[in-house]
Amino acid sequence: MKVLITGAGGNLGRVLGPALKDSGHTPILMDFRPIDTPYEFIQGDATRRSDVFQAAEGADAIVHAAAFHGIHLANHSRDEFWKLNVEGTYHIYEAAREHAIKKVLLCSTMGVYGESVSVSEDGFAVVTEDLPTRPKDFYGLTKVLCEESAKFYHRQHGIQTISYRLGMFVPEGFLRYGFRLLKGGVDDRDVAQAFLLGLQNDTIGYEAVNIMAQVPFDLHELARWRQNPLEFMESRYPGISQLVEQRGDNIDELLNLWGQVYWSVEKARHILGYQPRYNFPEFYAALKAGNDAHYPYANLPWWGVDQEH
Repeated sequence: MKVLITGAGGNLGRVLGPALKDSGHTPILMDFRPIDTPYEFIQGDATRRSDVFQAAEGADAIVHAAAFHGIHLANHSRDEFWKLNVEGTYHIYEAAREHAIKKVLLCSTMGVYGESVSVSEDGFAVVTEDLPTRPKDFYGLTKVLCEESAKFYHRQHGIQTISYRLGMFVPEGFLRYGFRLLKGGVDDRDVAQAFLLGLQNDTIGYEAVNIMAQVPFDLHELARWRQNPLEFMESRYPGISQLVEQRGDNIDELLNLWGQVYWSVEKARHILGYQPRYNFPEFYAALKAGNDAHYPYANLPWWGVDQEH
């Protein structure tokens, strides 16, 4: 398939372009800034209808990643968020309709749940796609509106969409990458896997799915985690505290980074065949072996700090 990736200068484009090529697809990268890439590149801005229409011509599918993100709330206005996230998505679907493109894979966010993620009396929130979307910030609101647009274009024009409610996969240090896999993080390569599976799927009309790492313990074990997370982790991953200490970090801080939330990926497993391969146990094995190359994106600059048009 010929696959257009918008906002391709960001984190998704960095990992998905090569994955598409390796799988026999033809990636077409679009971004508002120049990109040094071996793949076909079109410089264009998702906020400009003409740029999107031109880039989409001849494509078989669109991966729509161009967006402002939560980190941009501090220095970008609501008008800017609306223009890029909401109007930009409108341009994508209008271009898909005009060019008879029947598949759009939409980058959404775990942030659409917002106020629906509330910690229960037993100390954990379990997040499945059955929760209503109640965003807490304007970024989350724009992504909910993007998902609603996708539903409309499926109903009215038959455009298939999978909305990927993505966990954290911005590049950062090896330890923080590993511990976020416990609570809402995901490895870049598993993100790419999820999008490749979406391209292969011809049965989904519209669905939204969580894409995170597989939490390495069952729901019935949450009570043990809540009572004493460090003791629980040592019982499951012997020596983890010492390994973290040897690297000059604080395991208590790492264990509390993402709050008391259990992110479910069962729906993605069921309807997409998603099988995350880079989970906490794999990180732990690499940590014991001193194999930091397990996560090749450690400490790369976050491409998405600038807007991804």
